[in-house]
Amino acid sequence: MSEKTLNEQLLETFRAISRRNRHKAPHRPMCRPHRGPEEMHGPDGKHGPMPPHGPRRGFPRERVLSILLEQPEGMHQKEILEKMHIRPSSLSELIDKLESDRYVERNADENDRRTTLITLTEKGKARAYEVLDERKAEADERFKTLTEEEKKQLLVLLQKLLPEETD
Repeated sequence: MSEKTLNEQLLETFRAISRRNRHKAPHRPMCRPHRGPEEMHGPDGKHGPMPPHGPRRGFPRERVLSILLEQPEGMHQKEILEKMHIRPSSLSELIDKLESDRYVERNADENDRRTTLITLTEKGKARAYEVLDERKAEADERFKTLTEEEKKQLLVLLQKLLPEETD
């Protein structure tokens, strides 16, 4: 894989800080206060209310594909779990869906037949590369107003906010 651009490094660092803050935040109940009928539908009038932050980005499925792309020989679920910081049951569900969509496959580990390696299929690799291209375009757009020197300074400052073990 090629080296990440400064824009990609910045975006990745922003996301890592966001993930860390999400995991350290105090638990908040998932329900919202009661809303009137006019607020119960999305823009199309059919679905539930739009989340306050707008459409969701960075779906976990795409993150799993990106993580697996870095390890062409495959990864154990536990290794993916360590990078994702989500519940094991959530990851199992994600991998089941990715497998049913033929993005990944489970194979017995040749070194330890008791464990399973998760690997990308050709379809999964193609989607993972699409995700990388989308993220690069997003990073370029998001940081286009900064000079290269400002980007470097921002990256150094943001990295100070992350613990050493963060990817």
